[in-house]
Amino acid sequence: MLAAVKRYCLLYLLGLTSLQATSQDIYQKYDIYRNPVKVFLNQFSITATTGLAITNYSHQLSGVYFYQDAENQFIFSNEIENLGSTFSGYTNWLNDPQQGFETSLENPFDVPFNYLPNPVYNPALGDQTFLVNTDTTNFGFKGSSRGIPITLAIHYEYEKFRVGFGYSYEIHYLRDLESTAFSNQVRNYQPNISRTRYSRLFGMVGYKFYQFWSYDFVAELQFGKINAGKQFNNGLINRGIYTNLGVSIENNWSEYFRVIIRPSIDFKSYMVNIPDGSTVNHKYPTFFIQAGISINIPDIPRSPMKSDHVQLKHVYTDPVTGKRMEVRGQPIWKRQNPKVGENHRTLWRYKRQNKRKLNPTKN
Repeated sequence: MLAAVKRYCLLYLLGLTSLQATSQDIYQKYDIYRNPVKVFLNQFSITATTGLAITNYSHQLSGVYFYQDAENQFIFSNEIENLGSTFSGYTNWLNDPQQGFETSLENPFDVPFNYLPNPVYNPALGDQTFLVNTDTTNFGFKGSSRGIPITLAIHYEYEKFRVGFGYSYEIHYLRDLESTAFSNQVRNYQPNISRTRYSRLFGMVGYKFYQFWSYDFVAELQFGKINAGKQFNNGLINRGIYTNLGVSIENNWSEYFRVIIRPSIDFKSYMVNIPDGSTVNHKYPTFFIQAGISINIPDIPRSPMKSDHVQLKHVYTDPVTGKRMEVRGQPIWKRQNPKVGENHRTLWRYKRQNKRKLNPTKN
């Protein structure tokens, strides 16, 4: 067996650390082959994560009148001077403003709109009837919704810096929004949809600001464009660039495999253009907690010897051609000590497979 090992695998006794420390010189001096394509691709990492997203919607209505009765809630421009007995407005101002609700009042609000200082109630129409000029008070709606994001990203890493791009797809579930004022008179705003999707195409920059043993802490900034599902009338909605600030906490199992937890916050907003000329600005920042894995393509292959389980990089000599190449003896997901390598974190005598032994502390 020893002869076979000497024949098929040559470990450089002049120092495994010097194999890395002297850069390309050692490979040229001892004619060690490394695939240049894999060496280049090794500098890129592919990351896949999923988790939970909590989005906080909020908007303040301004430049409009808000009307509510027992059945409807709608808004319309406050440029109208006087309210008659019949008027209509727009619903679904969160995602798809629609006109179609017309109200006829037997006892109309006989008030000049441009002088309406406070909410007006008409007891003859019931307790749920409500009218307010939003320019005279701080009035709007807010609430939180949840989503399930799936993100795939690729980045290039140079020393402590990284740059890359990615794509994220989120299944998003909307909930009712509560009024920010007059909560005893105004019902919750109910979106006309219960589920939609968000997709993000983004660029990314990052900096590895702290390392502790097998853990890396990386500050990351993502920026890009967000697109909503068909439930949003994108012809009436303007969206800007969004930004995402997060910290990637990476546990390095090996040189090529990492387990990641990434908390982050999205900052974004959009504006809905109501066909009557008014607008509604919505803020919807999102808090993410995501987990996943990150891998990069190994720059060297597995050793062709099945019995070779050496964790540190070493050199294999082809018995036929005599060609030397750098190899590894472990799969990329095998957990390793980041300083010296490790084949077994737990001694065999303490492993689960050995639990039936009466005294596992003895050989």
